[in-house]
Amino acid sequence: MNKQTLSTLCAMALSLWLVTSCSQQAGTEGVQRFDLKKIATRYSGNTRLINSDIFGKEALQVSPEDGHKGIVIWEKGDKPDWAKANYLVFEIYGRKEFSGVINIEFYKEVKDFEPGKIVLQSGEISGAEEDSPWISSLMGILPKVKTQVVFPLSYLDAQNLFVPRSPRQLKGTVSGNRLDPKDITKALLRFGPYFVPHFLPEYELASISITDSIPPSYPPIATPIIDELGQWKDKEWNGKIGSVEEMVKINNELLKEVAGVKTPADWSQFGGWKGKRFQATGFFHTHHDGNRWWLVDPEGYAFLSTGVDCISHGSSGPVGGIEDLFEWLPEMDDPIYGEALREARNTKTMDFYVANLIRAYGPDWKEKWTTVTEGLMRKFRFNTVGNWSSLDFAKASHIPYVLQLNRFPSTEIRLYRDFPDVFSDEYKNNSVRFAEQLNNYKDDPYMVGYFLRNEPEWAFGYHNLAYEMFATDQQSRTKDEFVGWIAKKYGDIDALNNAWNLSLKGFDELMSMTFKEYPSKEADKDFYEFSTILVKMYVDIPCDEVSKIDKNHLNLGMRYAWLSSDLLYKAGERFDVFSINGYGINPPPTEEIARVSGKPIIIGEFHHGAVDRALPATGIIGVLSQEDRAAAFRNYIEQGFARPELVGMHYFQWVDQPYYGRFDGENYNIGIVSSTGVPYPELTEAMKLTNERIYKVASGEAEPYKATITNIPPIHY
Repeated sequence: MNKQTLSTLCAMALSLWLVTSCSQQAGTEGVQRFDLKKIATRYSGNTRLINSDIFGKEALQVSPEDGHKGIVIWEKGDKPDWAKANYLVFEIYGRKEFSGVINIEFYKEVKDFEPGKIVLQSGEISGAEEDSPWISSLMGILPKVKTQVVFPLSYLDAQNLFVPRSPRQLKGTVSGNRLDPKDITKALLRFGPYFVPHFLPEYELASISITDSIPPSYPPIATPIIDELGQWKDKEWNGKIGSVEEMVKINNELLKEVAGVKTPADWSQFGGWKGKRFQATGFFHTHHDGNRWWLVDPEGYAFLSTGVDCISHGSSGPVGGIEDLFEWLPEMDDPIYGEALREARNTKTMDFYVANLIRAYGPDWKEKWTTVTEGLMRKFRFNTVGNWSSLDFAKASHIPYVLQLNRFPSTEIRLYRDFPDVFSDEYKNNSVRFAEQLNNYKDDPYMVGYFLRNEPEWAFGYHNLAYEMFATDQQSRTKDEFVGWIAKKYGDIDALNNAWNLSLKGFDELMSMTFKEYPSKEADKDFYEFSTILVKMYVDIPCDEVSKIDKNHLNLGMRYAWLSSDLLYKAGERFDVFSINGYGINPPPTEEIARVSGKPIIIGEFHHGAVDRALPATGIIGVLSQEDRAAAFRNYIEQGFARPELVGMHYFQWVDQPYYGRFDGENYNIGIVSSTGVPYPELTEAMKLTNERIYKVASGEAEPYKATITNIPPIHY
């Protein structure tokens, strides 16, 4: 999830909120429209032109036949001209009670040794046709609200993963490879989710165009869709809160209920298992007992980390430009609810979770939130405060925690996405400063370990870093090193020319060259070989610095989104624990990761969501119901801890995301508690049952829970 601290992430994403841009009056100049009639004719089986009562004009009704079939909106030779515009814009409306998922796919002619497939975070391959998109953008929209989806064509350079939001538009992510608009051979829209009989989407497309500027926002809607508690007004579900008074009563009953909750008698003060003991060092460390890996708590007891991410009293999202969607928003200077409505990068953000806590607990709501949350953590038998959580909460609760280090060293010059100029003095100096933050934590026995960073953007998909460095003529210390390295490898320029199909007079000419395609298969191999050197530098330099300051705690790695290439194994050689964010009904194939890396494994994120209650999107892994969420948690954790390499699994996240989307547009039903502060009973009962069994399962004394769960197409973006 390009991550520094959560607050930094929020600030970065909110700066992309396009409220100001969307007020521009584009008019008709610079607008090139696609022919909807032509598209309807081409796809007469699942599209037709209608007179839309939503848009008040002719629109294309799209009823996808299945989740893999999209509609081609442009083919080579068609008008308009991609190179003569800045944005792709389409007006869309989803008629069902779940979020719309639209994939914008761009194709090009691909050589046989160029990577063309796009691997998504969930492990799926984007595109089910014989040819796969070269680059694509997965976009989300709210249900039953007409929306202008805006995709900046500058994002075809593949340097950014996250598309800026426009009003009513949700999250957008980019996957794939750098693409020159002149090289586009086909553009396609693919609609989801589709899963018979549960998800049969239906959309209306009022226009598709490419434009010079962003079109003006729609006028306000007549009737708000979000109530004063932050809930979706137009849907009823089991457990929906009917009034402020009801919400206040439930939360205060919860506060009383968790008072004095104790953890199991066979757990140590750190949550370790008294049934197995190793050498105590005063800090967490790893140990292999001949059968499996364990973490060991400071007292020497076997420890498996079962945790929750994002434990904080906050679940906000930007509301600037969409105030018309809300039944109630406080004023910025409201003396009671001012903390719920904030200004960030010229955009208002609203947090209904905070507003509801203020309603429930009054002026000392933060202290009572800490009390009730600690009680719930102990009641549900979690023993770790996971990533992105409040460190104040972790220290106040005396529950072991993991630390996400901030500001992973970067440089002004970046070679590709967020990959820095690793041979520069700047990278070395920033690594020294990066490590200094551990001075505040190095002696804390409750800290399990630290993550160096989260989900590097350069690792989203397979990318040959050295080759990407030559996509532009930007100069860098690393490019200098590459030229020296390739000169040493080949010895003379003729050998390089023969291998790369070039006609250079000297190695120095490489410094000013750019490559749109690999010049040869040998060049591909050479670039990749140097990429392994780059990644080693990327990891070794900051690891050297953190190990100088903190010799007590575990280096937990970088929480990779998935293993997109062997480069990530190279980057894992310095870690004490290899971490990966693994989404699925079952844990990812960590046996293979452990075999190759030789490390124990922590899964830093996983979740399962449904759309049967409060929210219209499932998150990265979807199931049909809250009952299935409960079964999926039990299945995932117990099947995971039955493996000898897994020493930790952390659920993402504590509270549901807001209906209108968090900072980047995610609005997933993935919380342990809702935005009204109420736990999901099916899920939390399952968490308690399973978390009490983890040590018995891991030691082989109990069989792991196993369930057959319907895996639906995920509603995520």
